Amino acid sequence: MLVVDDEAIVAEMYRLALERAGYRALIALDGETALETITAARPDFIFLDVRMPKMSGVDVLTRLVSDPMTRNIPVVMLSNYDDPTIVRQSLSLGAKEYLVKAGMMPAALPTVVAHWLTPPASDELLTRIKRRTTHPAS
Repeated sequence: MLVVDDEAIVAEMYRLALERAGYRALIALDGETALETITAARPDFIFLDVRMPKMSGVDVLTRLVSDPMTRNIPVVMLSNYDDPTIVRQSLSLGAKEYLVKAGMMPAALPTVVAHWLTPPASDELLTRIKRRTTHPAS
């Protein structure tokens, strides 16, 4: 996981909530550092703030979706900046969700991750396992 937020205390709070749930989480405090961290660490999931120094979250998201190596990493925007235009832009660029920090408890972040990281392939695998157990090969 990568938590990108320019408020170090908030980022640390989110990181701790994710790690308590068993995820390994890194922190980046600005957009440029986020891109460097993503290139180096290849996180499976990103929580991305909108308003940050050096590069906005929307700019980071734009770069992520334009790169074949990062375009499939699920990104959830997590910001107190809830301008409807920014929300629409983020979602149209490919953000999975746009959550407002004020309405989001850190303890709920692992649920968000679990929702978006459940691979569709696992449903197919479960179906195949069920077929094998209910219709064993002769």
